[in-house]
Amino acid sequence: MTEVNKHIDQDSFRDSVATITKEGNRKFIYPKKPKGKYYNLRTWFSIGYLIVFFVLPFIKMDGEPLFLFNVIERKFILFGMIFWPQDFFIFGLGMVTFIVFIVLFTAVFGRVFCGWACPQTIFLEMIFRKIEYWIDGDQTKQMILAKMRWNAEKIRKRLIKFIVFYTISFIIANFFLSYIVGIDTLLDYVVHPANNIGTLAALLLFTTIFFFVYWWFREQVCIVVCPYGRLQGVLLDKNSIVVAYDYKRGEPRGKPGKKRGAETIGDGCSTCIKKYDGTGK
Repeated sequence: MTEVNKHIDQDSFRDSVATITKEGNRKFIYPKKPKGKYYNLRTWFSIGYLIVFFVLPFIKMDGEPLFLFNVIERKFILFGMIFWPQDFFIFGLGMVTFIVFIVLFTAVFGRVFCGWACPQTIFLEMIFRKIEYWIDGDQTKQMILAKMRWNAEKIRKRLIKFIVFYTISFIIANFFLSYIVGIDTLLDYVVHPANNIGTLAALLLFTTIFFFVYWWFREQVCIVVCPYGRLQGVLLDKNSIVVAYDYKRGEPRGKPGKKRGAETIGDGCSTCIKKYDGTGK
């Protein structure tokens, strides 16, 4: 193998996305149930974020919500300070400052925000994924269940999962609505749903979108939809801290401890590399 072909072979993993097949179809991920001190720390951080998310709408200052983003009435409240359309340049300046901070933070610390503070990650990994482990089991059981024919066990688990996921999505959607209309208005909607059919329909639509994201779309949000995720390639450099495949250690691929001709197979812990079939894949 020439040096050029060798380099192309070792870098070929860059030409594809792990969640998409060669035919362009979705390839579902069945992650192992994580554990360890950093995962436990992330869990505690996430609990703190969720407490803030669910409690913040009830906190008021001078009779007004602490945070409100009422785009309908063009009224925005940040830490008790009210911003109207004529004050939007101040609000916009704050948003630009926040975006610049995210850019600089990413360049130095990598994707820490994605793993520790992103709402998509927190809702998926710390709520829906944990429930999925409880209902469907760990990685192996989930894969078996996915390939299993439809029987009483699979229907029961899928039905329970559907109901729980949709219920949680409905609760989250209500709290997001409270950040737009205020918690008092939201409670009025709950007490008098017949007088707010349009709002209820919009809420159910938003709930369905939430449910679709966490039931099926999942990590594709980060790959396809999230603008921050799509900008990662230009925000990171070789000195940024990232969790990524190290091709210098992992290539050429194969069963650890073996050799392919004069080459020594790359490092591996046998978690991802289960079998070496002679192709190096």
